[in-house]
Amino acid sequence: MISLMMGRLRWLLHWAVPVFCGATSIPVSAQLFTDRTEASSTGVLGLYSTGCSWGDYDGDGLLDLYVTNWGTATSSPVNSLFHNEGDNLFSDRAMEAGVAVRGNSSAAAFADYDNDGAVDLYVADFYEQDRLFKNTSAGTFTEVGRSQGLTDLERQGSVVSLAWGDYDNDGFLDIYLGKYYFANDFYTNRGDGTFARVSDVGISDGRDAIDVSWFDYDNDGDLDLYLVNRDQENRLYRNDLSSSGAFSEVAGLLGVANDEIGQAAAWGDYDRDGDGDLYVGNVGANALYRNDAGESFVDVSAQAGVRTDEVGWFTADVAWSDLDGDGQLDLFLANGGDRRPQTDVVYLATIDGNFRNATSEAGILQAQTVSFRTDVAIADYDGDGAPDIYATDGRTYTELPNGLFQNQTPGERFLSVQVRGRGGALGGSNASGLGARMTLYDGAGAIFGRRHVADLAGVSLGVDPEQTYRLEVFFPATGQVVSREGLTASDGLITITEP
Repeated sequence: MISLMMGRLRWLLHWAVPVFCGATSIPVSAQLFTDRTEASSTGVLGLYSTGCSWGDYDGDGLLDLYVTNWGTATSSPVNSLFHNEGDNLFSDRAMEAGVAVRGNSSAAAFADYDNDGAVDLYVADFYEQDRLFKNTSAGTFTEVGRSQGLTDLERQGSVVSLAWGDYDNDGFLDIYLGKYYFANDFYTNRGDGTFARVSDVGISDGRDAIDVSWFDYDNDGDLDLYLVNRDQENRLYRNDLSSSGAFSEVAGLLGVANDEIGQAAAWGDYDRDGDGDLYVGNVGANALYRNDAGESFVDVSAQAGVRTDEVGWFTADVAWSDLDGDGQLDLFLANGGDRRPQTDVVYLATIDGNFRNATSEAGILQAQTVSFRTDVAIADYDGDGAPDIYATDGRTYTELPNGLFQNQTPGERFLSVQVRGRGGALGGSNASGLGARMTLYDGAGAIFGRRHVADLAGVSLGVDPEQTYRLEVFFPATGQVVSREGLTASDGLITITEP
């Protein structure tokens, strides 16, 4: 789903197609997921959990999980840092790691902003000062935000969402903050560990941005910016820095200025034509916009079967991933709201380019079948190749916790890829690899899948285990392309590093 490293605050703010060629024909299992919430100790029962982010903060090869929490009239909870112990077990190490933030956290995102090879962390707060944590060694953090130019001294507005992305292709990650009650903030990374606020590139939007995401929708090699605005038209800012020195707002021109009660957006090439399509989650009808070569978007949600259910939507967050390993992107909808509790939804892609509701067979329904979801993050936490799901929940007055769902699809249906920029002593070029573009080709040379690196969780590409593939990775900061031939799922985890 793609937003580049973002989290969201949604619970408080509501109420207080073409035919595919080359798809695999491998049958999927009857139940895609097993609920590991209780066994893993990641449930965070009885708290307003607002967001989550996956990242290997201690460098042990296993993905860890940071979860943000919201205070109530009777409690001031601490955020959690769940260390992956392996074997479906996690332990909360927020205190010893130095990231036990207490307050009203609205979002968090891992990223290596200083290119030293260690995963850093940004934590946003709705009422108080945001925090930037530098990873100082394997497993410990030091707060550095107040001394590095990220302090909003006037404390104007409330941060709701955030996204890391290298907008100017200088090899250093910048950060965009979506706000309520004031214009959004944008900070450019100077490359020396400090940040500077930027207000003259045309993206200081002030429309209550509930979700923000970087994505190169027109495949021109630089990141564009999409904003989901609460009760106002969404915005798409095309990156025209190379020609005009600023961004151009093109949402209305291209057909993605959705003006429903916006919640979230995710980018994914569902029709495998090489450009990123956009799914927008709303209160009410959702929208699937097919990207036609970056020149226009067409709303195909009704014909694809993902516009609305018979009861209507209350979608909090959305994510794309190939959940069943058939080579096609599927959709996960994290649903529910304060006055509209609903079930999560799994949409599996069909061979004709549409989707079918596979929720009943997916195995994601917890003891109570309705939820009040706030965020979702998909990652292969157990290292078997198949993408797993973590969804946060905000219903403190029920016994429904956050949910961790382990994917049961066999690992031989996936090609696992990690992308890394040069970073550190190798040259300081976007060590996280965020924004890199991966294209997978089948034996006939046709595009089998295309993904952008959106976070530090890696990418699970569904493949046919009987076939071989070619993978190309484009690094926008340097324009270099790395190609690997003859790949199969049996190759295990593949790491592609910028030359």
